[in-house]
Amino acid sequence: MPRKRQRFGKLHQTLKDTGYAASTGPAGEYLKFLQGTNKLLVPRKPTVGYLKSFSVGVTPFGEEPNTGTSAITALQTNITVQADIIRGFFNAVAADALFGIERDLAKTNIDDRFYSAECQITVVPVASLTGAKSPHTSTITKRAYKSFPGVRSGSIPYGRTTTAPAAETEGGTPTTPTLATVSEEDVRKSLELALKKGTVASSYSIMGLHFIPEEFVEPRSFDKKKVDNAPTTLPTG
Repeated sequence: MPRKRQRFGKLHQTLKDTGYAASTGPAGEYLKFLQGTNKLLVPRKPTVGYLKSFSVGVTPFGEEPNTGTSAITALQTNITVQADIIRGFFNAVAADALFGIERDLAKTNIDDRFYSAECQITVVPVASLTGAKSPHTSTITKRAYKSFPGVRSGSIPYGRTTTAPAAETEGGTPTTPTLATVSEEDVRKSLELALKKGTVASSYSIMGLHFIPEEFVEPRSFDKKKVDNAPTTLPTG
């Protein structure tokens, strides 16, 4: 079961403030989407191979980690093939260790209420940046917008990791964190520093980051293996 997210939060609040009576403008078009008139169409939607998810582990921030010898602290979470490809582009500056990712599932436990914190990375082919943005129209709000061709994004899970210096020491002497002392903000800031807008790798440039906090909510399934024929490059176009 995917994490439930409130899309178009501001539009939904605007619509709510009108008593769900808006008939024109973005709020009115959003109401038509909720009623099924306006359809969500995803241009350049990746093929199913890129959207397949598989399990990795991260140590949650919301639970005190076990510090015993050979203790298993990581809980399983999921990552899509496309997100893993994007993470791999920037491995030199943000390796698995910076996210706190554990790929050996034998070293993880399962809590089906756990949804890890996520770092969504949006990238664009460097070659696209030399051209003009392409015009588009939202199929939900009917707003006009422009974007560079080839933009892709992926959400990478992150958790406690001893590679992240404590956030409160930024600009000073980093402390030596332990799993028990590192916070979600510590790791978030370390990822922001490593994955700055404009960072280039594998012919892709980072356009931006978006962070989603950790949650413990409804149950879901794990123990999924990455398929052998998973894509290794991003789709073109």
